[in-house]
Amino acid sequence: MIKHEMSYRILYADTDAMGVMYYANYLRVYEAARGDFMRKTGLSLSEMESRGIVCPAINVNIEYFRFAKFDQEVKIISYVEGVPSSKLIFTQEMFDSENNLINRAFVTLGFVNTEKFKAVRCPEWLSGLFKSSQ
Repeated sequence: MIKHEMSYRILYADTDAMGVMYYANYLRVYEAARGDFMRKTGLSLSEMESRGIVCPAINVNIEYFRFAKFDQEVKIISYVEGVPSSKLIFTQEMFDSENNLINRAFVTLGFVNTEKFKAVRCPEWLSGLFKSSQ
């Protein structure tokens, strides 16, 4: 399992009229954490795209346990178990400063060749990064 941690402070723009994080903005923050995760494994999402591969979300399941509030600092932990083959599956969790679980998402990404815009298996050059990081 590869694990990555990122800190984030809830912006005013992240919140709704009740002063809590708007439900869809969790996905935007998780996207930022996945980008940071990939950079830390040695390959940014823009580098992947330049090599002809993009990873669109094909399934998202999100669970809400508590509210994240304006100006609150949170920690996002992202996990990938195993080496991807046809899908890249992330588990992502958001915690408050007291380590209470705020939110959890399971995000499944596919691999798409940008030239033909068709689904492909995970390229060896990408799966190798996951093998070497375990």
